[in-house]
Amino acid sequence: MQVGAKDSPERKRADEIYGFIVKPTVEDAGLEPYRADLDLSPGAITPKMLSELLGARVVIADLTGRNPNVFYELGITHSFARPLISIADSSKLLPFDAKDERVIELGEYPETGLAYAQGEQAKASLQVSLKMVLDDKYEPPSPLRELAATRSVDQLAPENPLAAEMAQIRETLEQIRTRVTPRVVVPRTVRGDIAALRDVVTRNLGYLDSEDFAMLSTSDTSAQQDSWTETLEGEWRKGHIGRRSVADDPWAAEPNDTGFSDEPPF
Repeated sequence: MQVGAKDSPERKRADEIYGFIVKPTVEDAGLEPYRADLDLSPGAITPKMLSELLGARVVIADLTGRNPNVFYELGITHSFARPLISIADSSKLLPFDAKDERVIELGEYPETGLAYAQGEQAKASLQVSLKMVLDDKYEPPSPLRELAATRSVDQLAPENPLAAEMAQIRETLEQIRTRVTPRVVVPRTVRGDIAALRDVVTRNLGYLDSEDFAMLSTSDTSAQQDSWTETLEGEWRKGHIGRRSVADDPWAAEPNDTGFSDEPPF
């Protein structure tokens, strides 16, 4: 919220809105209220503020006054899709980029200070909004969510710290996967046996039939074996070779013979 200088009208308003509306309502919801300017702990202000924003169970943004710091923090809240409740004296005075915000309107702040009825009405509205955003099923809306969903982690990494961390985790997991994935190494002798058998099968392609190809490619054979068999069968079908007949085999016995002759028939 816009805090303003000490003893200024902005500071008086900020203290009353925080003290009489925000703080008691947040505490009634079981949460601990936090306002950065009231934090007296030593150290750099901006990192602390960012840490509180990203770690908050819910962020309440008072947009009255169109303060640049407030809208900077609002942008961070949107970027990381943190649960958000926006309040303002009037939504009509908000800039264009914030007009889509669902805002709890407090009413114009009078010079005499916050009126009791005005404060009670604002507290009631804030209680309803807190109940909604604190529900476990609530998913914070974010103007950047749809855009981020269409961009890869690598594209977002230079701009988004979380995306950069996710990209690094993914790279590490890939390195681990390649190290732990077992590598199946076929011994050289086995590869030689397979190659020899395939050469024999290929050389005798004309003696094969469809049943032979069914035996060469089964549910238990490898993808490489299946691919080789498919190619081999394609060559077999292309040439219309089929199984050679007895007349094609000079070494085959005649139908009435009881066996093979001792000498070749030529």
